[in-house]
Amino acid sequence: MKRPSLSSRATALILLGSLVTNVFLLAWIGVGAYKHKHRPPWLSIESFEERFTSRLPEQDATAFRRILDAQRPELAARIEAVRASRDEVRKTLQAKPFRHEELEAALERSERAMAALQAALRSVILASAPELSNEGRRRLLEKTGR
Repeated sequence: MKRPSLSSRATALILLGSLVTNVFLLAWIGVGAYKHKHRPPWLSIESFEERFTSRLPEQDATAFRRILDAQRPELAARIEAVRASRDEVRKTLQAKPFRHEELEAALERSERAMAALQAALRSVILASAPELSNEGRRRLLEKTGR
């Protein structure tokens, strides 16, 4: 019995298609990895700055950055407190023996830390709002397409 075979032209087209598909997939994965590597974590001053200023006109973005920079030490301390409290919650969840009361207390501390961070961000918004244009104030808290 004779085995069916592909012509050399069909084989070349299949190999070319495979090569193009592999190059595309590698490029797509590489771009995704690059973007992920160069994106600041969501819980960082840089991330907050980018989220707010990306929607503002340039002059308003400059004013917002100036006020954010003035409050940067407090924001950094609040962010670190949130991270530490989340670490404490993780450790409490993994502790042996597990203690419900300790987890409840850790979660309450985490909530307080997050509330303090939100209050610090609110103060940045309150301090910057009078310095922004009408358009900047309108766009400051609008939702992004992400």
